[in-house]
Amino acid sequence: MATARQRILVVDDDATVQDVLTFFLGNAFEVRSATTGVDALVELCHGPVDLVVLDHRLPDRTGLEVLTDLRSVRPNVPVIMLTGFGSEWICAAAFRLGVADYLQKPVNAVDLVGTVQRILSPALGGGDSPCETSILGSSPVSVSLPIQRAMGLIQQRYWDQFSLSALARQVGMSKYHLSHRFREVLGVTFRDYLLRVRLERAKALLAAGHVSITEVAQNVGFGDLPRFDKVFKRYTGFTPSAYRSLVISQSNK
Repeated sequence: MATARQRILVVDDDATVQDVLTFFLGNAFEVRSATTGVDALVELCHGPVDLVVLDHRLPDRTGLEVLTDLRSVRPNVPVIMLTGFGSEWICAAAFRLGVADYLQKPVNAVDLVGTVQRILSPALGGGDSPCETSILGSSPVSVSLPIQRAMGLIQQRYWDQFSLSALARQVGMSKYHLSHRFREVLGVTFRDYLLRVRLERAKALLAAGHVSITEVAQNVGFGDLPRFDKVFKRYTGFTPSAYRSLVISQSNK
């Protein structure tokens, strides 16, 4: 019988962290998500979880508050805390509550994936350098530092008017080489990855409910609302307004 995959729960209202872990570790682990502290505790109470990646800044509660409740439900589950603040007291409080590690946002994908592997699969994370370790599960292609830098730039500035040429210059590669390596490493094109990051962020904003659809489109890099509507429907099967209605109705049940 096949062994059940270990489950990672990402607690973050920004889908980028889940996106990165799914890209790199989706073949080896099951990656699930929760966008609020309440949702995270529901997930922890109703199913097995082997690792929690927890953002400190959540819509309803702080990560430290969630961590305190999490410890009463699952005292032994390892937790990686993420924060964009970098305050020393947050770090100290997190370690007092038993976090396995602590990373500052924006998180470098190599550091995040390497930390997850070190905790869940120590044998995979024991190399001299995270860039020398294959972090694509069964894929023989190892991740190069320029590709990680390119991903980081996209994750940090997904709303910007990105061009492959400009991105290639920033990571020190030719346009052709970057395009080839991006597809080789991730299995998708640069444009596909950028689009996915934008649309996942759009889904999170739509689910939040307090931003207009026009603002969502602009915030994720679509200046043309009809194009956003068309692309979003092709990606999700729903128009942005229908997706928002569905998510809100489900959350109210």
